[in-house]
Amino acid sequence: MQAGNLIDIYKNETIATEAFRDFRLRRGIICKKCSGTHHYWLAPKQQFQCKQCRFRTTLQSGTVLEGSKLPISYFFIAVYMILKKGNAFTIQDFQEETGHKYYEPLYDFIRKVRAYLNANDPNTVLIDLVELFNHHLINRKFQERVVQD
Repeated sequence: MQAGNLIDIYKNETIATEAFRDFRLRRGIICKKCSGTHHYWLAPKQQFQCKQCRFRTTLQSGTVLEGSKLPISYFFIAVYMILKKGNAFTIQDFQEETGHKYYEPLYDFIRKVRAYLNANDPNTVLIDLVELFNHHLINRKFQERVVQD
């Protein structure tokens, strides 16, 4: 796996959204209304729905991305860059990688992602991201073959 491939794949917002949905499902979703843990994905609404009370939860709700207006792909890019560069990682590096115009929202976002990584085992997060990357890379290659045939 090459570093550029990971970032390039997750710059695609559709793939990043699918991967974040899978990431949420791996971590588990708890209903805010009834505390149920069984959910299913409502594709037309792009939300999870509780099987018990039918309360809907957005993709970003209850995560590090809650309240953020930044693309979901930024989460994967930020996690990868923070884990790769450690303390050498700067907001300017992230800004160059994403092409984002403004510094302030990125500063707050990176602060939240770093806090998330500090609160969780970075190795577990990295393993999840690598598995999701491999899953989506295989699906992408399969879809390209189907289109060519």
